[in-house]
Parts: sequence; C-alpha cells; structure tokens
Amino acid sequence: MEASVQETALTDLFQQHIAEKVSRFQHILETLDWDEIIIGSGSEKVQFQDDMAYSFKINPYFREWMPLDKRANCFLQIQRNTDKPTLYLCCKEDIWHSAPQALPEGFSEHLEIIEYASIEELKKQLKISEERLVLINETNDLEIPNAQWNSQQVLHAIDFQRRSKTSYEHACVRQATQLAVPAHRAAEQAFMSGATELEIASAYLSACKRSENEMPYAIIAGINENAAVLHHHQLNRQSVQPRSFLIDAGVQFNNYASDITRTYAFDKDSDFSAMIDHLDKVQQTLVNEGGIGKSPMDLHVLAQQQIAQILIDFKLLKVSVEQALDKKIINTFFPHGLGHHLGSNVHDKGSRLASPKGDLVPASEKYPKLRASAPMVANQIYTVEPGIYFIPSLLDKLNAGKQADSINWKEIKKWMPYGGIRIEDNIILHANSELENITRQAFHK
Repeated sequence: MEASVQETALTDLFQQHIAEKVSRFQHILETLDWDEIIIGSGSEKVQFQDDMAYSFKINPYFREWMPLDKRANCFLQIQRNTDKPTLYLCCKEDIWHSAPQALPEGFSEHLEIIEYASIEELKKQLKISEERLVLINETNDLEIPNAQWNSQQVLHAIDFQRRSKTSYEHACVRQATQLAVPAHRAAEQAFMSGATELEIASAYLSACKRSENEMPYAIIAGINENAAVLHHHQLNRQSVQPRSFLIDAGVQFNNYASDITRTYAFDKDSDFSAMIDHLDKVQQTLVNEGGIGKSPMDLHVLAQQQIAQILIDFKLLKVSVEQALDKKIINTFFPHGLGHHLGSNVHDKGSRLASPKGDLVPASEKYPKLRASAPMVANQIYTVEPGIYFIPSLLDKLNAGKQADSINWKEIKKWMPYGGIRIEDNIILHANSELENITRQAFHK
C-alpha cells in the first residue's frame, strides 16, 4: 500500500515536472526565436572491429525529461505553442533482445507518444525540412544544418535552467539516496569482515540490487593507501591487512543520481578514526553554511581553513592556517573542490553560469578550476565533500619545494598508510532557504 502511494505521488510530481520543464523550454524558444527543440536519447555504439555494443549511456539532456535510461533512438519534441511534449519511440521487431524499456505506470499520460520504425519515417513526421528547430543529440541523425544541431546558445540556456530542480527531481534524488544507504552499510560490513575491494563493490551492488552498468558512476572503493587515489577504480582482488576504507558510490533512480562518500577506520580507537570524526564535524559545519546567494568559492575557502586547522591539531602542519592557505600548502592535502551540482548529470551543468546566455562567473585567481562558482539558487541540489589525503606524488612535490619546512614529515609517514578521508552528503537548498541534508536523513532512518 505504501509503495502504491509513493508511486502515485511520484506520478503527480512527474506531471508537475513536465509542466515546469515545458514552461522553461518554451521561454528558451521564445527568447532565442526557435519554434521547437528536439532532444535525442542517443544511440548505441559498437566496439571497434567487433559486433558487441558498449553499455548504452543516455543523453543527459534527454535524461532530465524522461526516465528511459536503457532505450536508445528516442526523440522528445518540445514546441513553442504546445504544452504536451511528443515522445517518439523507435519500435522494430527484435528477437535478440529483451522488450524495450517502458515508462513507469502513469507517466505516459502527460505525453503524446508516437512510434516509428525508421529514421526516414521520423523525419517525415517531424517535418525536418522546416528550419525552425534545434536538435540536441550526440549525432545528427536527422541530418539538419549544423547551425541547428547542438546550438551553443540553446545548450547554455538549458544548462542555466538546470541549476534549479523541480520537486520531482528532488524526489528522485531522495529515492536514489535511500537506495544507496543499505549498499553503503553492506560495503562497511564487508570491509570490517576483511573483504577485498572487489568483494566490497560486489556487496554494494547486491545490496542496492543494481548491476555495475546501472551505476551513475563507477564505484570508488579504496582500502588503505588506495584511499589516497581520488578516483580509485582498479579494485584490488587481493586481501590485505585493513586499516582504512573510503567508498564513493551512489545509485540511480529515474535517471537521477545520489553521490555519497564515507570513510571508515578498522580500528575505532585509532588516531585515524579520530581524524574522521574531526572532518565529519567540519563537513556538517560546511553544510550549514550553504544558502541562497552564497558563493561556493567562499565555502571552499572556509573548507580549506577548517581542514588546515585539523592538520595543525594533529601536528602535521607547523604553520598557521593563514600561511597554509597563502602558500597553497593546503592544496597538497585537499586538492579538489568542495562540491558540485547534482542531478541528471552526477556533475550537473550550470554550476559556473552567470546567465542563460553563457556568461561565466569570473573564476577565482586562486581557485580557477573549481567546478562550482555561481551563487547558490533556490531548489539547487549539490554535494558537500571535504577531504584530507596523503597522496605520495603531491607530498613529494611539497617536500622538494620551498615549503618543505612547514610540514612535520615524521608524522606524515605515520598517516601515509591510511590514504585519506572524504565525507560527502547531498543537499537540497529549498526556496525558503531551508537546507535538507538528504544523505544524513536517509542514514538515520
């Protein structure tokens, strides 16, 4: 009964989602003087010199509209003066594969659905000879003029509107988060029982009842020194004496992702466990600093300051917080940004846009590569993921440079075998400025 109520609520939210997206896209069409936008889901790719296809990955611009992540060769048509989008589905006789993926029950009511058998037939139905349309797709299947294919003006405008999520998108990320929690717990239990990295990843997939190809991104599961590899995907098959474990993994629901990182100490009474607790408190402070109009660049600086203080408290740095930042010493231990937008892309679009025209928020001179720089907006979904790492190559550079005397290298050696720590939650910033930490809420249920 509960599941039925949830499905009904999601169907209602999807209807609102479609209406809101149509309104936004019609505004884009009117502003840029186009009549329609056609978005392709993408096509399958065959491996070089083979007859096997790569795992299909759907076009993210299609993904924000339709929960069809396994169905290639679909096209969605949004028109300037029509409130009901048209979904074109490729339907061919096929004895080799399972039946094509269908929309969830109740979702099709909000769309005009037309089946087609060939691209030539589709062109006739779409009246491709007309010049008032834009195609958003990896390949120009409709053979329209290049100026109408992936128009940069249109892409900027779509990316800009994606910063603010609909209630349906909020619900999908919440559900993706709830599905990920038992998988994260299974991964922790596997680590504590002495499992290998590959076995931990298998436990994760089993607990969330997903295949590897259904993950929003490849599972990062690093034991001991491997926790220092920011994107550790070459999972170890060999057992090791466990000290530390970092897992960064999510789940996908209706094409929307969760993105969660946790770090664990095998010895709960160790200094490493204490450092995890310190970073966890810092992470929650940083979460609470978010708000409409806040600058992600300012929050990044605050993260650096607080991480530097942890390193000082644990006697790893011999300089002040201010010196650690001014001399860029902190970049060795925290070499990435504090977070990113989250949605139909794991690293969602629009996080640096100042306007729908494609103008960018000026990059910080100190932090030019930050993914997120645009001020926070209502209904945004984003991650907060501070980290402390002991990365050999970065530490070697620091040791060979002018700031080598700023570091307590004897202490550093003690921490190298632990790799690093990252803690990541997913946050919804509501229109009333309320901050909803959907990750913590899901873990505490």
